[in-house]
Amino acid sequence: MLMFGSFGAPIKSDAANSVDIDPLVFQSYKTFMCFVTSWIVLLFGQEFTYTPWGIVSGLFWVPGGVATVYAIRSAGLAIAIGVGSSCIVLVSFIWGIFIFNERVRSKFGACFAVFLMMMGLW
Repeated sequence: MLMFGSFGAPIKSDAANSVDIDPLVFQSYKTFMCFVTSWIVLLFGQEFTYTPWGIVSGLFWVPGGVATVYAIRSAGLAIAIGVGSSCIVLVSFIWGIFIFNERVRSKFGACFAVFLMMMGLW
């Protein structure tokens, strides 16, 4: 998605706060727009493929998005998106390096880089 981290900006708006929109409604809007815009890649020649992992990913997408809406409301946009995005990178790194055994030049160097990222948040 274009400017993915910006989806949280409307959550902090005065208009949204005045009507107290349910987090699941915000997540539904985000999911719908992601679904619609994901089809654009087919126009650029990307082949359509289906995998059951997409369903599994969707099962994590919705509760994670709702939790992000709550995090933005309670901790603020900068902190919630920064910490959430870093957690996404960390989990993706662990799955890629240690579960799927993706090759990197140096596992130690990659782990050290993730450690530095985590220390930057601390």
